[in-house]
Amino acid sequence: MGAPVTCLLLLLHLTAGTSAEPHYVVVSAAELYHPHTGTVSVHLGDLNETVRVSVRLERGDGPSAITLLEREVREPRLHENVRFQVPAPSGGQQEVAELHVSIRGDALQFSERKKVLLRALQPGTFVQTDKAVYKPGQTVKFRIVSLDKDFVPSTRKLPLVTVQDPSGNRIAQWRDVTPQQGIVDLSLPLSAEPALGTYGIEAQGTRHSFSVEEYVLPKFKVTLELPPVVTVLDETLLLRVCGRYTYGKPVLGRVQAILCLEEQQAYPWYGARCTELTGQTDSNGCFSTEVEMAPFNLTHSGYEMSLQALAFLMEEGTGVKLTVTKSCDIVSEIAMVTFEDADKTYKAGIPYTGKMLLKAAGGSALKNEKLQLFVSSGDENKNQTFLTDESGRASFELDTSGWTGWVTLRGHFKQVNDSAEHDRVSPSYWDDERYLKPFYSKSQSFLKIRWLGGRLPCDQAQQLQVDYVIAREALGNGSRSLEFIFLVSPSLGD
Repeated sequence: MGAPVTCLLLLLHLTAGTSAEPHYVVVSAAELYHPHTGTVSVHLGDLNETVRVSVRLERGDGPSAITLLEREVREPRLHENVRFQVPAPSGGQQEVAELHVSIRGDALQFSERKKVLLRALQPGTFVQTDKAVYKPGQTVKFRIVSLDKDFVPSTRKLPLVTVQDPSGNRIAQWRDVTPQQGIVDLSLPLSAEPALGTYGIEAQGTRHSFSVEEYVLPKFKVTLELPPVVTVLDETLLLRVCGRYTYGKPVLGRVQAILCLEEQQAYPWYGARCTELTGQTDSNGCFSTEVEMAPFNLTHSGYEMSLQALAFLMEEGTGVKLTVTKSCDIVSEIAMVTFEDADKTYKAGIPYTGKMLLKAAGGSALKNEKLQLFVSSGDENKNQTFLTDESGRASFELDTSGWTGWVTLRGHFKQVNDSAEHDRVSPSYWDDERYLKPFYSKSQSFLKIRWLGGRLPCDQAQQLQVDYVIAREALGNGSRSLEFIFLVSPSLGD
């Protein structure tokens, strides 16, 4: 594997017939890492004369400037990648330098400076324990690895490794420890009655923590599962109680559960509505049942907007019983529509594209449902009907040739019933609106790359769809071709 490369992208575009400024200058990747290799990508276009191009990395002390590119260009365009070794910062850790670009010709005189940061990569030390929590009397086993500037394990001795107790007292230390194949293996036996709390291991300025606790694991644990939310229109609710031993085996036993809807404090005479459920866990250690919602009358406004559940699991043969509780919110919002991949501007004459997403209150996508899209532009109102796909989405493409001024889009699923009684909770369906303004540019030109969606694989070619309008005045006199330049760079953290 080669050394990592820092990419510094420089893009200049010069229009034929001009004598001074380029249309644009882009410099990205503002940090260069020593001692890795850097790359400068230079692109010039539409040159109508011979020019001399110079790209220099200049630092505080002038004599140490690095010439990255120095050449005479006779062709109408130039596209070249220049690799160079990133210099060490003069300040030790980092240094601010300048990238100086100069283009000289008979009619063209151009100079531009951009700041970049030179940063020195420092070796790192990592400490890892075999567990995060220890009991008294156990042995703490840990490893230390130091990486050099090229991320290779270092064989240099560690001058000092220490362990501190929760009070900060040094209870163990190792001096001049020599790594074996780049790794140091150490251990520390804990006493039968050590201080409880958080301990620290320190090496080469790096600290790693572990805990010592007197803990007793329960023989088994019980979980109670309810849906994230239940709507006022839901007819059933799935309740699931599971028991599992700490080593993973399912628990066989009897389950008793109570599901209640409590009255609001303002209506104490209503009384709580409850249902009791009993059953036996199956071979997976779980008991599941569909609970009918009709007895709870979820649309009545005199009750709290949440269901409370209490469950017991009694282990078969021992009678050991564990209890678990959980609640589930009741919502009146049944579903909602939201716009996705829909710009806030439009260009008249260029199709406007986007998506509508339909989700249920619990977050699940609703497929094969009809959505309406209302479009208002001036005095003109139109609507179209779309069907959601497996992901709950409906894609649309709108003709903008007649659009002027502000345009309103509204995604709609179902109509709300406004005739509900005063003591009833009415179900609702949330629409989404998007207000679009016409795209403006001084040149009257427009360019949009349609979103491909999701994460793009690195090992596959992608087909881009571009919508554009280029004003004749922006092309200049005598232009016979139009050149598009795509600059692709990875996102930070990828």
